[in-house]
Amino acid sequence: MTNPFPTPEELAAEAREALRKHPPKTGHEYFVHLVRRGFINAEGQVTRLIGGAAEPEPNYKTWTGEESTDRQPEKKAKKPKTKS
Repeated sequence: MTNPFPTPEELAAEAREALRKHPPKTGHEYFVHLVRRGFINAEGQVTRLIGGAAEPEPNYKTWTGEESTDRQPEKKAKKPKTKS
């Protein structure tokens, strides 16, 4: 009777073959991919398309990261110092 589950060696060979056919993306390539899918915006915030609070980039389907965005990153207001 043959084993229905692959051996660790077979799994490793399959993984090596998959990586050979499709090498992993660089960090920048993966970031651009996530922005183009609308999952995050250029600031790395999760968008409303997948349950976050941020808006996707206006041109997210063609965004490359090369062009400057009209939006500026939001700056958090500093709390005034209080004397103790």
